[in-house]
Amino acid sequence: MMDWNTGQKAGQISIGTHRLYLSAAGPDRNPGDPIVLLMQGLGSTVAEWVAVQRLVLPFARWVNYDRSGLGKSESPPDPPEAITARSVASELDTVLKNAGIAPPYIIVCHSWGGITSREFLHLRPNNVVGMVFVDANTEKTFDGGNWPLPFITAVTKDQDWLETTGLAEAQKLSSEEWATVMETQQDSKHQRAEAAESKGHQQDRGLLATKMQFERQILGDRAISVVRGNTPRDFQRMYDAGVKAGNGTEEERRLFREYLENWDERDHAQQEEILKLSTLGRLVRSTGGHNVQMEEPELVAEEIRWVWDQYKE
Repeated sequence: MMDWNTGQKAGQISIGTHRLYLSAAGPDRNPGDPIVLLMQGLGSTVAEWVAVQRLVLPFARWVNYDRSGLGKSESPPDPPEAITARSVASELDTVLKNAGIAPPYIIVCHSWGGITSREFLHLRPNNVVGMVFVDANTEKTFDGGNWPLPFITAVTKDQDWLETTGLAEAQKLSSEEWATVMETQQDSKHQRAEAAESKGHQQDRGLLATKMQFERQILGDRAISVVRGNTPRDFQRMYDAGVKAGNGTEEERRLFREYLENWDERDHAQQEEILKLSTLGRLVRSTGGHNVQMEEPELVAEEIRWVWDQYKE
């Protein structure tokens, strides 16, 4: 078996039905050292995280993987119509066991990864010694209904998220790295898996809420950092561009405006609630939008370092 605790490693790990791509790098692990474990957002791959990884590797060992059907990972022989956070957590549990990557883990999660990571935490409550939530979803993120809401879809129709939100200009990847992100998202296999994840995540809120992780303060005194991006700003830009393009009825635009009015307040409350998972945590605000890992990778790396230091102390 490959030793994932030393050197720079990459390969395909079988989970029984198919294989998932896994890679690890950074300092060799000493006994008891944590390893940073990435759980990226819906439809996202490890390619979006290379800038953060570069900043983390000098002080911590890092492992990441692509979920089923995404990036360099295989699709299951009978792809499901919907991929839920619980199934993602189960596959990650299997791939870590099959690769022999033992705890403790410091989880870094983004967007939908905020849901999948907490399902993994439910499976391995004693193996996670810290977490960094990067503009992460919670069980309350989509309280308004299944996402995207119909009036948002109507107004933002045909608008390019990358250009309209400013991400394409603000991201800090190299030209080659950015091209890899773009190529991955255009792959048909990737798009099918992303659609299945999108369908599955509609079921996730209720399942996670039943675990009562906030009420139980499941992480005890293990450190967490909550990095809040500015998703409301991104959607304000999408609204403005959609209206300029003539999208949506007056009623759909009105509903969108009303949703935007208190989005910032709702989002802050939801991000702040994540701190209830532990008695030790802090919330920081990014200057960028939702994709903090590409716009402000140094902030994410700084928060990973803070959580790492709390554990080492």
